[in-house]
Amino acid sequence: MSSAPLISVIVPVFNCERYLCDCIESILFQHYDNLELIIIDDGSDDSSLEIAHRYARHDKRVVVIHQDNGGPSSARNHGLDIARGEYITFVDADDIIDPDYLEVLYVLCVESGADMAACGITRRFDMLGVRNEGYITIDAIGFVTDVLYQRMSDNSVSAKLFHRDLWQGIRFRDMRYEDLEVFPRVCLNARSVAVTTSALYFYRPNGSSFISNYSESRLDVFKALDSLEEYLAGHPRRHQMSSALSSRRLSASFNVFLISHDHPEHSSYTVKAWQNIVATRGRCLNDRSVRLKLKLGILSSYMGKTTVVMLNRLFKICS
Repeated sequence: MSSAPLISVIVPVFNCERYLCDCIESILFQHYDNLELIIIDDGSDDSSLEIAHRYARHDKRVVVIHQDNGGPSSARNHGLDIARGEYITFVDADDIIDPDYLEVLYVLCVESGADMAACGITRRFDMLGVRNEGYITIDAIGFVTDVLYQRMSDNSVSAKLFHRDLWQGIRFRDMRYEDLEVFPRVCLNARSVAVTTSALYFYRPNGSSFISNYSESRLDVFKALDSLEEYLAGHPRRHQMSSALSSRRLSASFNVFLISHDHPEHSSYTVKAWQNIVATRGRCLNDRSVRLKLKLGILSSYMGKTTVVMLNRLFKICS
């Protein structure tokens, strides 16, 4: 598809030598070949930068940038600043994309007239490439609402193809949960989104990642939600998204309550999370769009904190 528009693939890298070759090769061997691979090495102290340069020497489509360690947001922003493609996608350095990933998402945008496209994410490598027939096109408000309700798609920028204009004036903030803060804002710049459930993106579970372990940085979820709420407050159709945002805040509050409950040094976060649960649960319980799993968490909360913790350990109702 050499006559098709250039697509920029942005890969932030920090100490990913173990998986980086798999990631890079899954991108370079795409059936859609009019691409530039922008690798932003974020101050790695392993062989990641050397690996990236090795591929760049053999493939002119590879651009390697080295910067001092500034975190994933800084690396992604650097990639956005230098990207030349009409479309942009993000791939994490320990993940893999199906050979048809770019082609399928680009064709979805063309056929549907959408400004962005999204595909399914799988954590099972043997499920990568599993196709589901057809796709749906949804308006931006509906898509953001579904994302906040945690239904159709997640709030990750991975497994998405964006027209570059959607990022005009928008960049990642320096925080954990940066995707949650920025993704809805980018989506709201779109006219519509094409969505397929085909599993074209393999997310490699990483037991050492911050999301897999307790750390104070996980509590940035409230900072991200506060920033997003402030942004949505100025949107002319904010009322259509307010209930979905309440649902997402409640889900985050359960998560923070449960991860901080066993860490007395962060008891203030436990208290704040519980206060959010009590303040939001009534509205969300009566919302038909809220996930059943979250409603089970709400019902358990009326029986007290101990019940929430006990039932979650047994059934993972609030995970």
